[in-house]
Amino acid sequence: MPAQAPDTLLEWILAGAGGATLIIFAVALQNFFVQPQALTRLQRLFQDISVLVGVTHGLALLVLDSAGDAWALTGIAMYGGALALFLSALEAARRVPMTRTFVYTPKCDTFLTKGPYRIIRHPIYLSYSVAWLAAPVATHNIFLGLTAVFMIACYVISAREEERLMAAGARGAEYAEFCARTWRMIPFIY
Repeated sequence: MPAQAPDTLLEWILAGAGGATLIIFAVALQNFFVQPQALTRLQRLFQDISVLVGVTHGLALLVLDSAGDAWALTGIAMYGGALALFLSALEAARRVPMTRTFVYTPKCDTFLTKGPYRIIRHPIYLSYSVAWLAAPVATHNIFLGLTAVFMIACYVISAREEERLMAAGARGAEYAEFCARTWRMIPFIY
């Protein structure tokens, strides 16, 4: 189908849900997460790619048709679920300094055990992942799907490094016990 502006109420809601999710994530990144004095080249590159992918997904929701009402509803639900998980993770962590993806210093050596952290160790990465998957699911666009896979791979790599650093830290034994009773990102799967 040719690219066009959303032509149904459901597609406008999908675009609004995607835009709102991306804006909330961006505002939280600027205001909630610990900012290092300077970013490394890799950190800056990831940040720039994240912005580019976010803008691409946001614009795609405005110009690509959904794959149908059921898929648009699925995308809307995914954005809603991603936001609910993200905000509950922020609430559980509101008094704990958190670092950004691929930013490991200043080292935050606290691990959380409340809210969604009781079940999964990286609910914020899971919320980002679900949000990145929402647009390709709703539109069936392969390019958006590839960008989502790339972003999710980055979160998995960063999560593993964060866990390696926590395991090597002063609370490594306690963290190992925590890891034994929780999932990395997806309950019952990973």
